[in-house]
Amino acid sequence: MQKHQLDMWLHGHHKDSYKTPKVFVIGCSDVSDYLLAVEYKHQLEPIKDGEDPIHFGSLDLVKEELLRLGIDKAYLRLHNAYDEFGSDGAALTVTLNCHW
Repeated sequence: MQKHQLDMWLHGHHKDSYKTPKVFVIGCSDVSDYLLAVEYKHQLEPIKDGEDPIHFGSLDLVKEELLRLGIDKAYLRLHNAYDEFGSDGAALTVTLNCHW
């Protein structure tokens, strides 16, 4: 999903039953960049600027961007790439609820 599409979605006219979409900050244990994604139709869509997903070098930069978009709550999802290929085949994913 393009960043401007998310912005229009968040700030457009909504019904009373509207719920803010779930926004995820995604990081990997061996990479220092973070990505943003939004849940759309039960799937995570990366937030893009043009063709490429937007990368952030720190959680502080992510926080600034989320505040600019008017988002006050996001879920931090961390992946451990080494556990994804473990003997039992289960991926380790930690989901945290972050309030700013």
